Amino acid sequence: MKAFRFRGARILEWRRVQADAARVEFVRATESLRAAAARMADADQGCDQAVRELQTAMATPTDVGTLVRYRNWIHKSRGHADACRQLQQEQRVLADAAAGVLQLASRHVKVMERLRDRARRRHLDAERQQEMKELDQLATMQYARRKTEQGADREY
Repeated sequence: MKAFRFRGARILEWRRVQADAARVEFVRATESLRAAAARMADADQGCDQAVRELQTAMATPTDVGTLVRYRNWIHKSRGHADACRQLQQEQRVLADAAAGVLQLASRHVKVMERLRDRARRRHLDAERQQEMKELDQLATMQYARRKTEQGADREY
């Protein structure tokens, strides 16, 4: 009997390449999300620091120009924090989309692997059946030969 050959091997390999590319993209998107989260945390921390410094400055006698500078600094820090928050949200959407693509690609690979495994099992079953037929045929021939030899011995 011929050796096992999976006809969908090229498709399986192509699906694996797609899954690897999706995995790389997912890792890239996840790293971008982590970086955006770190930038957002830094921006929030900077905003909190500006507020604390304004409160410290207000505890002592200060001129109006200093208070205006602190308020402008807080306003700018909050704007930067909001931009970082928006960027993080966009990165989260991209990471979720990459996770979906990776999940779909992995599912396609698993489907092809299951098809390959089923085809291999069918091939092995067919091989076993062929071997059993050959063994049965051999046993039948041996039985027939013994019977003819026994019949020939009885005649003498």
